[in-house]
Amino acid sequence: MDSNKALEAIYNIIANANYKIYRYWFTDIVFTWRWWVGVVLTILPWIVWTIINDKNNTARLLFVGLVASLVATTLDNVGIAFGLWYYHYNVTPFFITLLLWDLSLFPVGIMLILQINPNINKYIKALLFAFFTSFVFEPFFVWIGMYQ
Repeated sequence: MDSNKALEAIYNIIANANYKIYRYWFTDIVFTWRWWVGVVLTILPWIVWTIINDKNNTARLLFVGLVASLVATTLDNVGIAFGLWYYHYNVTPFFITLLLWDLSLFPVGIMLILQINPNINKYIKALLFAFFTSFVFEPFFVWIGMYQ
């Protein structure tokens, strides 16, 4: 079998698996309480950020949020591709990553930390953020069954 045929066969397997995931999402995930938690946690941080955002630093903070989103989404995709973790209750069936974490909670959290009390050492802020995301929020999402 030549490499093009082999690759086509692999992509067909992936497409069939994605179809099964979409069907499962539409029948068993959408509108469950965990799905609603995901919807709220995707939208609410951005509403909070727009209310308490320092208007003088909006462009800088949005750039930092964009970079944080790109890094989080990339690393999330790598972890999923290697089978290290997966998500049970995605807001949409079209992304394998948990968008509420990669595009909402993570970047908004970083933007708020940078904005709040700017005199605190940035390394202390980074360590606190890493501690809380790793040892508080992630185990919480595992505990409520949104993350494996």
